Amino acid sequence: MLSSSDFLASQRRLEARARENTERARHKAEKERVLAERQAARERAREEEARQRRVAQQAAEEEERRQHAAELEANNGVLYRAELTAVPAPESIAADKGIRRAADKVLLPPSAGASLMSQDAFKNGPMFFRLSTPAGTATHAGLLEFSAAEGFVALPLKVIRSLWGPNASEESCGGRIQVAYRCLPKGERAVFQPRSATFQQEVGEDIRDVLEAALLQHSCLSRGDWLSVGHGGQSYDLKVCGLHPEAAVSVIDTDLEAEINPSIETEERIREEYEAAAQRAAEAALAAAAAARQQQEAEAAAVEAAAARERVRLAKETALPAEPAADGPQPTVSCLFRFPDGGRHARRFAVDSPLQLLFDFVDSKGGSGMAPGSYSLVTQYPRRVFAPPAASAAAAAAAAAAGPEPTVQAAGLAGPREVLFLEPRSSSTESETGGGVTADGTAGSNGSHAPGAAQ
Repeated sequence: MLSSSDFLASQRRLEARARENTERARHKAEKERVLAERQAARERAREEEARQRRVAQQAAEEEERRQHAAELEANNGVLYRAELTAVPAPESIAADKGIRRAADKVLLPPSAGASLMSQDAFKNGPMFFRLSTPAGTATHAGLLEFSAAEGFVALPLKVIRSLWGPNASEESCGGRIQVAYRCLPKGERAVFQPRSATFQQEVGEDIRDVLEAALLQHSCLSRGDWLSVGHGGQSYDLKVCGLHPEAAVSVIDTDLEAEINPSIETEERIREEYEAAAQRAAEAALAAAAAARQQQEAEAAAVEAAAARERVRLAKETALPAEPAADGPQPTVSCLFRFPDGGRHARRFAVDSPLQLLFDFVDSKGGSGMAPGSYSLVTQYPRRVFAPPAASAAAAAAAAAAGPEPTVQAAGLAGPREVLFLEPRSSSTESETGGGVTADGTAGSNGSHAPGAAQ
């Protein structure tokens, strides 16, 4: 007999098993729902793809019908299209039959003739065809005859060069091309461009006759065609750059107005000259910009140098001691400084003042723009040169070895009045300076002076 605890345990196991079964059922239902949604999404995608294909097919069919109707209207009810293999045409066929306008006439297979004749294409006059390659190049040609092998179209050299480039040869001809019947209007105006710059020079006044003779070999022209024009035993390539009234015209029984543009070589030379001139202009602009930057930098440096000099001047002016009185107990010397810019500045100095004080005073007055240490003080008669006491490291070392800094009196400036000039320092001036002071050719050192200092 089960106890109450056993009964409760069994009940809990049943409840747990029921919950597991419920959870498994829920997961299974969720999985089936997800799979159903994915299947429905795939079905919708397939249906949408099929719908888009149907729409695209309908659009293509509609475009085909529109083009068909447009071609029928443009070609007076005649429609012919075919994809044929291009091969070179034998030149002897046209020559044997004496056909004049054979330079751009092709040979089509008999099936093309049967299709065109069944539509009475001859009622539209000379037959023309548009030929296009998979690369997108296209030209137009006349009909020589329906004698090509089935599935082939035979092309003359002029058509080959118009489809595969002016340097193409019969070996370049090959592959499948599209051939379509076209009615072409009579040409009214054509623009040609020689390949070589020598064409106009060599042909000269005979251009009209040369073009007429060349056009008599052709039945139609297309924009982008290449024509080979002979003159004086030479052959010249001309490109058709423009036509009127349409991009392809018939030149049979029509009075065609012709215009000759500058040659391709001339245009290339002009373009190269223009590019070279543009390059020179760009380089000149860069050089001008660099010069402007250098000038701006020089001006900024000059402004900074002037500001630095002004700071030095103010510092010197502030540091100067008070000028001694003329009638004071201390002996003084009156110095008149003559600046290179014409300025004159006078001041009294105590005779026991350091010689450097004279330079500080000159610096406080601007020194005519000369930087501190870049000038010497000079008397004229006799000539004495007073260099800054520590103008250089060598001078500073010499001054330190010689003893105390020279005073005004020790430098020889003992007269009641001295006139001093500012002289830029140079190698020659520095060679005269021995310890800061020289007088009348006699080398002096700190603490010595030359006689006759007073003026």
